[in-house]
Amino acid sequence: MEIISETDFGRPENPFVPNIFVDITEHMEQKIEALRIYHTEMGKPPFPRSEENVRALATVRGAMAGVRYAEAFRLVKCIY
Repeated sequence: MEIISETDFGRPENPFVPNIFVDITEHMEQKIEALRIYHTEMGKPPFPRSEENVRALATVRGAMAGVRYAEAFRLVKCIY
């Protein structure tokens, strides 16, 4: 799952640039519930791992993909 503070830790010469998106609209509440289990890792806004900011990132990724909520990935190799 993409969390904004983690994707920001990339090297400056190789930043996270997503090239594939997965629609998580039907699973957004389940994602939030899962994050609540790790309550010590969560914080209040403007902390990146806050419920509000996790939803905001999913909304932005959804807008990029044309759905309500999405997660972004960087596909580097695809094996069929």
